[in-house]
Amino acid sequence: MNSLRTNYLLLLILMTILFGLTFIASKIALQGLGIFRLIFLRYVLALILLSLVLWRDRKKFYIAKRDRRHFLLLTLIEPIGYFIFETIGIKYTTPSNVSLIIATIPIFSLIFALWILHESANRYAITGIFLSLFGVYLIVSQQLESILAPRPLLGNLFAAGAAMSAGLYNSLCRRLTRTYSPWTITYYQSIVATIVFLPMAVTESFILSEQFVNAQIIVSLFYLSFGGSVIAFFILNYTLSKLPTYRVAIFANFIPVVTILASWGIYGDMLKSMQILGAILIVFGIYLTHFRFKKDSK
Repeated sequence: MNSLRTNYLLLLILMTILFGLTFIASKIALQGLGIFRLIFLRYVLALILLSLVLWRDRKKFYIAKRDRRHFLLLTLIEPIGYFIFETIGIKYTTPSNVSLIIATIPIFSLIFALWILHESANRYAITGIFLSLFGVYLIVSQQLESILAPRPLLGNLFAAGAAMSAGLYNSLCRRLTRTYSPWTITYYQSIVATIVFLPMAVTESFILSEQFVNAQIIVSLFYLSFGGSVIAFFILNYTLSKLPTYRVAIFANFIPVVTILASWGIYGDMLKSMQILGAILIVFGIYLTHFRFKKDSK
């Protein structure tokens, strides 16, 4: 049992590192590619890889008719909605800011659980929600325009939209993971995302004719496709099928640590004191919401 828990922990740590570095890779790729071209290329490459992996086991392609609308809704929320919000956010603000706002995913997971599943929450959970949201406000309000953040307010608002999408995804995905393989969920996410983003990418190509591709962008694109869209999402779906949602969602707290360290190493991007306070409030709010809430529930 201990070894099994260690395996889950290692997988979640790997997932955290992979997701944390996607913010940096997206920022690099957006230097030469448009938003929708980037997302489309990311998912078409992921779809090719998943098709090669799953071709011998075609049973993983099957979805019962009663579940197709649930798959479609889940995919529209994430990756489609999530990555539109996240990628626009990364384009207009710093990777560190986006990752800190993304760390509120467990808060939004609880909010949607209260709303959709009618779960109850004590005063610690409610306090944690407000502390985390206030922490996001501090981060957003202190961001100034810079080369990395040409329109920080807009970017931060879109990052908040991504966190909401992921929170809703975590609440809805749990049901499907009880019936379907994580590979199946990840595969159909790639199919729908490729179909949806194809016309957007083509339209963007006519509107934004200027683009360029270099070695850094190619490496970043392949990392986003295989590291982010395939491996990291497979681990997310797999652990959601094995562990309670809140135990998986809580690892969103540690994604900013990876992103901030990588952003500091590459761009020299450092947080302001009030943004650090905001990050502390987010983490403490999540502690109250999840750890204290679960302790009191037991």
